[in-house]
Amino acid sequence: VHDFGVTPEGTPYMVMDYVPGKTLQDVLSDHGQLDLETVLDIFIQCADGLAHAHEKGVLHRDIKPSNIVLIQEKNIGPGSIRILDFGIAKINANSAQTQELTRTGMVIGSPLYMSPEQSIGKRMDWRTDIYSLGCVLYECLCGMPPFQGDTVIETLMMHQTETPRSLREASLGREFPKRLEDLVSAMMEKNFEDRVNSMTIVHHELVEIKDQLKNPGKIQKFQKLEKLAAAPAAIKSEAGSRWLSMPVLIAFGAIAAGLLTYFMWMLLSPAPQPIKKLAQVDASFATPGEEVASYDQRVKRGIAESKMRGIDSVSVDNVEFSQSQYDLLAKEKWIRELFIVDCQRLTGFGLDGILANPIETLSLHESDVNDGVLSAIARSKTLRKLDISKCRKTTEEGLVTIARMKNLHSLNMQGVPVTDRVIEELIASNDKFLYLNLSLNTAINDDSMRLVSRHNAEFGLDVSYTSVTDAGVKYMGKSCVYLGLVGNPKITDASLEHIVKNCPKMRVLQLPGMSITPKGIMRLTQLKELVQVDLGAVRLAEVERRRIRAAFSAKKVKLSGI
Repeated sequence: VHDFGVTPEGTPYMVMDYVPGKTLQDVLSDHGQLDLETVLDIFIQCADGLAHAHEKGVLHRDIKPSNIVLIQEKNIGPGSIRILDFGIAKINANSAQTQELTRTGMVIGSPLYMSPEQSIGKRMDWRTDIYSLGCVLYECLCGMPPFQGDTVIETLMMHQTETPRSLREASLGREFPKRLEDLVSAMMEKNFEDRVNSMTIVHHELVEIKDQLKNPGKIQKFQKLEKLAAAPAAIKSEAGSRWLSMPVLIAFGAIAAGLLTYFMWMLLSPAPQPIKKLAQVDASFATPGEEVASYDQRVKRGIAESKMRGIDSVSVDNVEFSQSQYDLLAKEKWIRELFIVDCQRLTGFGLDGILANPIETLSLHESDVNDGVLSAIARSKTLRKLDISKCRKTTEEGLVTIARMKNLHSLNMQGVPVTDRVIEELIASNDKFLYLNLSLNTAINDDSMRLVSRHNAEFGLDVSYTSVTDAGVKYMGKSCVYLGLVGNPKITDASLEHIVKNCPKMRVLQLPGMSITPKGIMRLTQLKELVQVDLGAVRLAEVERRRIRAAFSAKKVKLSGI
């Protein structure tokens, strides 16, 4: 930043370098897979630049194709690459300019390229950038990211648990040097302790691989060569001290709530049904990048990707809807699951055409949803799962219309202004629902729990970050099999005792951010059907931690957070 200030009219401004050229995202959109020589030229410079930043104690934390600019596409040489957008970068606490450049309490980064530790708000170091760069390198070689789920949460879970396909498999048979395969694999290790030790090593290996291609007789297996380059000095000196970062408890609890919400959502879903695959995508679907793509192209791309994968689920995000986009989706009669995320200008009339098809799952997460849209949803005869999380423009009347739907099995109203009247209508009208999410709403209290407890069939309930206390939990009985209580500090061991005595079928408990003790936690081992407990960042002595882990392991209960 060369200069900044405020104009006489009151408009803030910054003066920065003008960087001409194309982003790597644009190049990938135009060409798909890149040739190996071009990839090596690009990433040798990227690794060199990031190694320099790491030596100065700076982590980027948002490495992705749209943040890498090619000043020239051909004859890429020194100085041809720029790494942009250090907007969420972090400077080492030992630096003279210690500063956290993002809001606390947030999981930051881009899900397609986010390391496992970053996605759950854990402490990050230089190896977080190594993982992200490995994901981008993988995409350039294979034409697709290593992990891409249908939703953000699914993608984050894949980074946590799944192993990427080999470069050869993902690129549909392209051959790569064994040393490059090994390097990419080592950059993307789940445990950062097992990852390549520094960006300097990455740079060295890429240079060596390029040299090997020019001199085929020179063969050397890739190893994690700690002797080549130790951890960056400015960062290594920080090994024993604490980074400036977001509050881990809040971030971990929030992402855990999202992951377990997704777990319940998927648990209640039928398996995606196969449909006729497209042999090839029409070239007109190709886009030069999301930033300049038309809304029609975004919808077409979502449809085409689902056909290529042979699934009946379509995702569309960040679209300002008009009749054209509604018509594109309405004519695809095979769609059973539709995810419309962060979209604007939704109308009931437009949705009527889509919901005339046998849609079973609809997600409108964080989209522009009003009462007219809710009325159209209520007219659906086939809908079983509905997600209107963070759709804050809804009113009580509109939500009552949804609550009266008799065939809904799953309803996610996270962050929506739900009232007790809405809950009362839901319980009175629907004896089939299996999962209800009322989290992120301080209006949900102990009286709300009393109303929910009238439901007789087995169900899951998420009331994380609400005003529920021990008095509310006491209304829960044998019908409750999943309970999310994240971020409710007024819930204590008394609630755990009640759950043990009165909720014998409880299978999943989500408990970060509560005022519970080791004694209360140990009581949960008496629940015979319990399969998973998330405790979050509970402060425990090491002896207690080991004792709790051993007790839950003996009961074959998955325990996370400690």
